Amino acid sequence: MSIKLLILTLFLSLTFLAQGKRRNVVYLKNGTVLRGTIVLHDPGKLIQLRTADNNLWVFKMDQIDSIAHPVRVVFNRKTGYFNLTELGFLQGSDPNARLIPRSLLNISQWKFENGLAPGIGFGIEYANEAYLPVVADIRYYLRDKQPMPYFSFQAGYSIPLDPHEVNSLGMSSVYNSGAKARGGFLLNPAIGIQTPLNENLALTFSAGYRWMKYHYSGNNNYQMDFYFNRLSLKIGLLFK
Repeated sequence: MSIKLLILTLFLSLTFLAQGKRRNVVYLKNGTVLRGTIVLHDPGKLIQLRTADNNLWVFKMDQIDSIAHPVRVVFNRKTGYFNLTELGFLQGSDPNARLIPRSLLNISQWKFENGLAPGIGFGIEYANEAYLPVVADIRYYLRDKQPMPYFSFQAGYSIPLDPHEVNSLGMSSVYNSGAKARGGFLLNPAIGIQTPLNENLALTFSAGYRWMKYHYSGNNNYQMDFYFNRLSLKIGLLFK
């Protein structure tokens, strides 16, 4: 199974799990209890209930003792401080010994009532070398729905954690020059969706475009810039 398919499968599984916990419960006067989704409610007459096995049940209202409705998860409407931890993969065709560089980022953000959520983050990434990215992150949540779509944009700078190691550029001129990694800028626009798991926890999934510029310098005024253009896929947990 590919990395992209694994992330998508995990996200969909957790999304369906979160939705499955919010089913209606119908208590009949004969003592039967059924759980499912009410697809039709004709007040005073009948209801139609679809259960997890896809069976459709129809009951007259005089057969029903009570109906328990799901408690709506209010996570999406919360404002204030949030912490987001994202695991990402940077998929692309650039020449690189690490075919799918990994990214782990922790972001602290503040969400306002208008859906805007600015924040700052840092983490660790593996491209040519190991880097510590420091980013400004801004998100805009489109509407109060489950799942909630959003736009995000990150901009920042990657600091090399081992500036003496240049190990996967694949160009002899770099090795001969004694080049050292000096870091570089990054940009990452993306679109995503956020699905609440409970009142204080949500799952996020995003797909975007990552642009990175890494600078190297070495002997005899050697200078070189190396560019990455990648598809970024990220899955994260957002805590209130």
